[in-house]
Amino acid sequence: MKEEIQANIFTKYLAGLCSNEEEQFLKNWLKNNPANQLFLGFVQQNFPQSVRFSK
Repeated sequence: MKEEIQANIFTKYLAGLCSNEEEQFLKNWLKNNPANQLFLGFVQQNFPQSVRFSK
């Protein structure tokens, strides 16, 4: 379940739709483990450009 929540936050973040609280959660998660940064980078590369929005 936790992984599903994180996946939803990734998707919202990459699309530019996450809340400030979700963005802060993601930043803390990235700081906790360098491997998390690699994972997010992989997800970003595979996220369709057409879905991305800017804040």
